[in-house]
Amino acid sequence: MPVADCWDAASAYVGMIVESLVVSNTRPIWWRAVETPPPSAWVNAFEHFTSCDSADEWGLGAAIFVSQIRRRTGSGPTFSELFREILIDTNGIPSELPESIDLLQRRKLVSDFRMHVAIEWKRRGWVSWTPIVPRSLRVGHSFRERSHQRRIEDIQ
Repeated sequence: MPVADCWDAASAYVGMIVESLVVSNTRPIWWRAVETPPPSAWVNAFEHFTSCDSADEWGLGAAIFVSQIRRRTGSGPTFSELFREILIDTNGIPSELPESIDLLQRRKLVSDFRMHVAIEWKRRGWVSWTPIVPRSLRVGHSFRERSHQRRIEDIQ
C-alpha cells in the first residue's frame, strides 16, 4: 500500500475517533474543565479565530505580533501576551467567566482556549512553538513564505 494511502487511512481513522468524542460530549474541547456550558462570547470568539473565513486573517495578525516581539526582544511572546494583544479590550479573554468557576478552572479554561486557537493557526502555518520551552512562540512557514514573496515583489 502506498504511503499516501496509509496516511489517508490513518487520517480517516483519527477523524472517526475525534468525531465520536465530539458527539459524546457537546462542550468544546477547550471547555471540558467545567460542567456548565461555555458563554456564547467564548464560543463565538473561538469560531471567529478558527473558522475557514477568518482564521488566516487572525493567524497572520498573530504572526505579525510574534515577529515584532522577536525582532525587539530576541525571544517570542507568551501565549498570554499574544492574546492580550489580540483581545486588547478584554485583557486577553473573550469575556468574563461565570462567578461559579473557581480560580484553577479559570486558568485551565483560558489556557485551553488559547492553546486550541493557536493550534489551528499552527496547522495553517502562521505560528509555531516548541512545547514546554518558554517563549518559543515564533512565526510559521506560511508567514515566512508570504514575507519572502513580499520582499521579492518589492524588489521588482
